[in-house]
Amino acid sequence: MMSTDTTRTFSWRTALAIALGVGLLIVGLSIFLETRGVTVDALSADLPALSIPPASASTGTSFEAPGKPVRLIIPSIGVDANVQSVGLYWNGDGDMGIPTNFTDVAWYNGGPVPGAPGSAVIDGHLDGRNVKEAVFYDLGKLQIGDLVEVVDANGKTWQFKVVDTKTYDYNAPTADIFSSDTSKARLNLITCAGDWDATQGVYNKRVVVFTELVTS
Repeated sequence: MMSTDTTRTFSWRTALAIALGVGLLIVGLSIFLETRGVTVDALSADLPALSIPPASASTGTSFEAPGKPVRLIIPSIGVDANVQSVGLYWNGDGDMGIPTNFTDVAWYNGGPVPGAPGSAVIDGHLDGRNVKEAVFYDLGKLQIGDLVEVVDANGKTWQFKVVDTKTYDYNAPTADIFSSDTSKARLNLITCAGDWDATQGVYNKRVVVFTELVTS
């Protein structure tokens, strides 16, 4: 559990069960929001098995396998952020790890890297107890066609364009964020939105920006 000095943090709850004989992998992921010392279930989804191609998989003869993301750049809203690589939270409760500050973003390293087939997911903070505007404060202002860039560990820049934005109730099912469809390379960005619900200790909405890789 994070200390109360860290607010509005995100985590994705992942429950993994392997059914022997049929080999079915079921992944349940949740975003948890910790704010003002209160942790609540923010988003949840029961997802189909993640099917992540190996790095050598290709959507074309010129496909170049991306490296791990190290920087996220969104020119239209002034984001130029370090990308932290996070897995499951250290306490073993199945939550996804979270950014350790309000200026970085977090990529879930249990899914695809941005630029590989499938849906990569990056989240970031909206604000904090003593932070009026965190890294994704303006995420909801992105428009269809806006560009999002990811620089990987090999120094290559992968460019995505916004194709959709959706707003969810904080406890709504969100399977489409973690789609297992690998026909395209996608990057989905998420943060808080809506109004502050003082009775629940959460923002009542979540905004998710869906992007797709720009092909040359």
